[in-house]
Amino acid sequence: MMLQLIPLLTAFGLGSIVTTLVQAWLSQRSKKDELRFQEKKAAYVGLLEAYHRAAVEGTDEAAKHFAYWQMRCDLVASKEVRDAIRLIIDTNDDRSGRVRAHATLQEAMRADLGIVR
Repeated sequence: MMLQLIPLLTAFGLGSIVTTLVQAWLSQRSKKDELRFQEKKAAYVGLLEAYHRAAVEGTDEAAKHFAYWQMRCDLVASKEVRDAIRLIIDTNDDRSGRVRAHATLQEAMRADLGIVR
């Protein structure tokens, strides 16, 4: 087996083989990062739309829709974002606390998505 690899390494050059392997690994990593970003972005946009709907309508259906998106965010979000979402829920009756919760949520989402402000 080793004797068969020696002519291949000589013909193609060890450097080009290593380069090809590194490029393939970097490409896979980039795809995973892009998929992760898209999943988080979709979950965050869905959560914010459901949050707006729950605030405007105030119906049981809108609240359930928000809970659905909260669960989706629980799957992909960082701990900071999950904590910020809980803070939004906990400050439902606290106006000044809600303003701080909004800012906390925005900053946590930006950091999780890697968006520099």
